[in-house]
Amino acid sequence: IISMSKVHVSVFPHRESLCRKQTLQTGCSIFELAEVYLSYYQLQTSYTNLTAERDQLQTSYTNLTAERDQLQTSYTNLTAERDQLQTSYTNLTAERDQLQTSYTNLTAERDQLQTSYTNLTAERDQLQTSYTNLTAERDQLQTSYTNLTAERDQLQTSYTNLTAERDQLQTSYTNLTAERDQLQTSYTNLTAERDQLQTSYTNLTAERDQLQTSYTNLTAERDQLQTSYTNLTAERDQLQTSYTNLTAERDQLQTSYTNLTAERDQLQTSYTNLTAERDQLQTSYTNLTAERDQLQAERDGLQRRFSELAVIVLQQVFINTLRKGQWVWIGLSDAETEGVWKWVDGSELITGFWRPGEPNSDGDEDCVTTDIGSDPVNNWNDYPCNRQLVWICEKRI
Repeated sequence: IISMSKVHVSVFPHRESLCRKQTLQTGCSIFELAEVYLSYYQLQTSYTNLTAERDQLQTSYTNLTAERDQLQTSYTNLTAERDQLQTSYTNLTAERDQLQTSYTNLTAERDQLQTSYTNLTAERDQLQTSYTNLTAERDQLQTSYTNLTAERDQLQTSYTNLTAERDQLQTSYTNLTAERDQLQTSYTNLTAERDQLQTSYTNLTAERDQLQTSYTNLTAERDQLQTSYTNLTAERDQLQTSYTNLTAERDQLQTSYTNLTAERDQLQTSYTNLTAERDQLQTSYTNLTAERDQLQAERDGLQRRFSELAVIVLQQVFINTLRKGQWVWIGLSDAETEGVWKWVDGSELITGFWRPGEPNSDGDEDCVTTDIGSDPVNNWNDYPCNRQLVWICEKRI
């Protein structure tokens, strides 16, 4: 989990620098910002899950520590009881006449205690139950001791036999000493386990600090992304204002032409595309400004008095009313440079009304006609210049 978090943290600064670079040039798209925010929230979810897992491990560690302390207390109590039993054993040795009747019971109880201890060593989680059983057995020993006190006078005559049995009790004492050593070994193992838990706790603390650092970095990155998004929004609004002003100026310059509606729809389509691709907006703005200036110069500056092929800029619908279902030459060609369409006055084509699929330059088609039986506006067709067709001239005053 730690390694995955590090991978995510290392990726975000790269994305931030890329987004910042794009912001300086054209700005990040909304999809890139959405992808960044999605990655950020996924990392936040991973961090929350890791925190919950850390808290669960902390709870487990606390419970295990409490259990260890409880076992330590039980072990201490058991050691104290063992010492009491040792004292009782000393007293029993001094009062051999009390042990004849209870020796058999004490041997059986010792075997039960040995079995309980073996189970405690194999299964630490059952230690509390075994301790309860040992407490019950201790109470039985206490009862047996009381009974032995009452029967002490009866066992006085058995002194000779108890001498032999005393040797057996010495052997039992040796066995109890061995059991004490086993308990010491168990205590040593518990101490080692406690040290391992302390090491785990230290590692979890370091991991928590790393996660805190990652969270701080993610918060700073989120703030930077928010700032970039605000800047992009302001820039978009500014471009929208510039575009609105340009559209209004263009409408004022072209109010005298009848195909204003068709051109306005084309400009609206261009505006929709330009909104998605902001880096093309400046180019379109420049082209529209050039078109406006050219129309202004054409309207105010041309004063020639002669007839020539009509230079069509926005008179398309008017010409269509004159052609009467015929193919008609207009003054536009690319004979000078293939693909560069110019009017007869030398000006380059800015706005065209081509039929779908045109121009295609099929068979050295360098001149332009209006087509028949097609759209009343978009009906231009490139055609060989040597064909004989009717033509339309305009007289400029």
